[in-house]
Order: sequence, then C-alpha cells, then structure tokens
Amino acid sequence: MTFANLPKLAGLLALAAWLILSAPLSAGAYPLFRTPSLQLPPGTSLSAYVGGLAPAGERTEIKMLDPADGALVPSDAASPILRWEDPAAPAWLISLSVDDRPVCRGIVDESSWAPDPALWARIKEGAGDRPIEVAVEGVAYGLLVSSGRTSFAVSPDPAGADIAFLRKRLPFRVAKDNPFDSQMVVGDLAEHGKPRVVMQDLPICFNCHAYSQDGSTYGMDMDYKGDKGGYALMDVGEKVTVRDRDVVSWNDYPPPKPAKYSMGLFTSFSPDGRYAASTVGETSAFIMLDDLYFSQMFYPATGQIAIRDRKTGKVVPLPGADDTAYIQTNPSFTPDGARVAFARATVKPELVADIEAGRLIREDPRQNILDADEKYPMQFDLWSVPFNGGKGGTPEPIKGASANGRSNFFPRYSPDGKWLVFTQCATGLVLQPDSRLVIVPAEGGEPRPLRANTGLMNSWHSWSPNSKWLCFASKGNSPFTEIYLTHIDDNGESSPPLRLFRLSHPELAAMVPEFVPPAAGIKQKYMDLADPDGAVGQSIATDGR
Repeated sequence: MTFANLPKLAGLLALAAWLILSAPLSAGAYPLFRTPSLQLPPGTSLSAYVGGLAPAGERTEIKMLDPADGALVPSDAASPILRWEDPAAPAWLISLSVDDRPVCRGIVDESSWAPDPALWARIKEGAGDRPIEVAVEGVAYGLLVSSGRTSFAVSPDPAGADIAFLRKRLPFRVAKDNPFDSQMVVGDLAEHGKPRVVMQDLPICFNCHAYSQDGSTYGMDMDYKGDKGGYALMDVGEKVTVRDRDVVSWNDYPPPKPAKYSMGLFTSFSPDGRYAASTVGETSAFIMLDDLYFSQMFYPATGQIAIRDRKTGKVVPLPGADDTAYIQTNPSFTPDGARVAFARATVKPELVADIEAGRLIREDPRQNILDADEKYPMQFDLWSVPFNGGKGGTPEPIKGASANGRSNFFPRYSPDGKWLVFTQCATGLVLQPDSRLVIVPAEGGEPRPLRANTGLMNSWHSWSPNSKWLCFASKGNSPFTEIYLTHIDDNGESSPPLRLFRLSHPELAAMVPEFVPPAAGIKQKYMDLADPDGAVGQSIATDGR
C-alpha cells in the first residue's frame, strides 16, 4: 500500500461491514468479516467460503509491514493497522488468534486492514495482555497461495495523553516558501478517526514547540514580524489567539560575536513552566538540499544556553552552559528541575569563517546529505549542569552519551526521573539517515539502542506523562516523516516500533511529536493569530533560512 491509497483505506474502514459481532468468543464462535467490495460466489455464505479455503501446494511468502512483530499497543489506543506486500493474490484471509484460539477472521481485497471500534473492543477483551497472532493468507481461485505472520499485544499501560505535532511540506525549501500549508495537529490515540488540526493557514513559519511537565505552559518558535528569535509563550488553553503580548524574543539576549542574532533553538521548560531554556547566540551551519528525504543539513556552529524567567521577563545566560568556546544546544530539564542537560561541541573557527563568508549558502542543493556531512562534520556530546534557579554551576559529561566517537543530542528525561533517551548518529544534529534513539539511566550509564529504531532516521522523541511510552519521528516507512510509538518497561527495554498510521498524511511530513501533559485538564482545539497580516515581516535571517 502507498500513501496515495490512504483516502481509499479511510473509505474502506468506514464502509467495513462486520458480521456476527454479538457472538461470544468461545470455541468455534468468533466474528467473521469481509469488505463490501469483495464479491463471494453466488449462494455462498461468508462462513462457508472461509471454511472452504484450502492451501495451495506451494505458497509464497507475504512481506508483513505493520505492525512490527512483537509491537505493543497502549490500552487506551485505537486499533493498529495490518499492512503487507503480496503480488500473488487479489484478496486475503486475515486470522487473529490468541493461544491458538481464533478471535476473528475475515476476507479483504486491500493489502491493509484495521479493525473498527466495535471489533477492536472485542479483540482487546478476548486477548487481554496476551500476544495476538496475526496470519495473512493470499486468496486466488479459491486457494490460499501465500502467507505471512506477525504478532502484537495490548499493553496494560495506557498512553494517557494526546500527541501534538507539526505537519509540513517537503523538501524544506517548499515548506519555507509555503507557510500556509503548515499545520499544528493534535492526535488522540483513542480515536479511530483523523487527528484534529489545531492551527493552519498562517502566513508565517512556525517550528519547534514544547510543553512544561505540569501542562500549564506552551511555547512555539514563530518567525513573528521577521524575528527569527520570535517565540509564542503562553498558558495552555482550549482556544488560544496569539497576540503581540504573547510573543517574546530570544533576541532580548545580546548575542556574542560572531553571532548576529539569537534564534532561540530547541526551547524547553522547567517542570513548573516558570523558566524557559533555549539556545541563543547561534551561527548556523545550514545547507538547503533538494532531496525529499533529507532536505537540509543543519546545526548551530556557535551557541549558548540562556534562561528566560516568565515571572520577571529577564533573559540571562546559564553559567556552565554559556562558554563561547563551545556550542551548547538542546537544553532539557530533569523532572525535578535540579539540572539541565544539553548537547555540547567545540566551536570550529574555520567552520564559522566558512559560514560568515557565505560558502555554505552557495553549496549545491543537488548534493545529498551524506556529501554535506562529509564536508562539514560535527559531533556533539551530552553534558549536564546544575540549574540552581538559573545560577548554573559546573558542567559534567553524561556517561554513555559523550566521548564515544558519535554525535549525541536531543536529551529527554522520563518524567519519573529514571531514564534519559537521546539521539545518536555519526555526525550532525537533525535529519540524519543513521540517527537512532539510545537509552541510559538518568544519571548516565551503559548506553543501549532502543529496539524501536526503524531502518531510517529516528529522532525527536517525547515521553508520555506516565513514563511508559515514547513517541518519536522516523522515515522508516516514507520520506514523509511519520510518528511511531514504543513501550519502555521497568528495565528500560523498548518494544518494537508501532506506526501511528492515523497521524500520517500522504503529502505532509509529521514531525516534532510532543506528548501533551494532561495535568491542566485542557484539550487543545484551536490556535491562531490575532493579526495574521501584522505578523508578517522581513526576515532577519542571514543563513538562507
């Protein structure tokens, strides 16, 4: 199945006719289903047709695409999708079973299928937390000509929160030139329908966003009136209209040379939402590329961590993370607010000179990300520093996430304070093909790649409020980045990736997923600008962004 088929899939799910939904799940009695477009032989019942299917002498193997074998589904989530590749058949017999006992069976004529809400409730009730075995068999001329298998289970742990994320055009150049197409979206994992679009049709670019752990504070990068350091900073609300007074600027921090301005990259909040930490004083290593998968090489080549106090409005550097000899970025508070983790690398004067001379802007956009990486390599390590109410302290490297010959970045602590998950790759910071998620104890320790990593780009992750689930962005299935979910158990072990297919879009990349802390008890439904035309301005960017 391709993304072009998703509208057809949605119609298929809406039209799906379920038979015998009231039958008890006892031996020999289970729900049967078929898609309405699939025609049975005249005078043949569905049960007789399914019961009469016999295996062919030789059967080819079906490539199962979703769910990954052994994936876990939150107890409060809608049904996963089953998806496969099989050129051998026009229709397929699907059988779900638990402990070798059928739970449901049916015939479909599309190479994907998801249970509707009523059947999904019955499947969960019949399975509990036991593995659900999935068998898909190709049907041609009354014979079973191919077969494939996978399995998944419903975890007793709920996700317990919505996921907010952004959608944008690809490649980056197209998104930059078409801000009206960008969306902020919130997905309720329990819903079988589409996620709700909270914000769209804005004339300015908006990017990374964040919530405070207590659910009270929300912030989003906005190129408000051309200010690359513009940041919408507000209380979480059901309906929010952004006015001039809601937008602060990280350019309140005077950037040390050679930086010409501050962008306020990768902002995060203290647990209570009072303090915002961000990268300031950036000089950006940025190359815009034409590739649909990896359309930019980007990382700050200079930068310090600054703290904005929402109570006083002051912006000050964080001592221990403000050394101009280093690049300091990706700040992240520990859940008790005592420390701030960040990515650090040594400033390369020759790279800064290349940026100032405009050499990176003139790079050929037809090259690929690996070519750009080879010309301008950069590796970050993870460090942490005491917060001390913004007074900082002495920074220390995080064991297992530093001095390992790799680039380590995007540290995110589990809300229970037990784990730290970060992104790792050979070089760079964002949009790297080999990036993977790695877990260590919160205080540092032996690093372990997550089992949930797909084969291509795993990054920008967020913990569920109960510390049981991690959502992340990946290109493992499509150039249009999608959102995946994995369960993290008490030992820090990760389940295989679960693709959240209902959050995907056939033409827009889903990125920057963030669990929405439910503590405030507010469902975000609407966000816009009070004066869209007045929010437009000439960009101060000098790096091509």
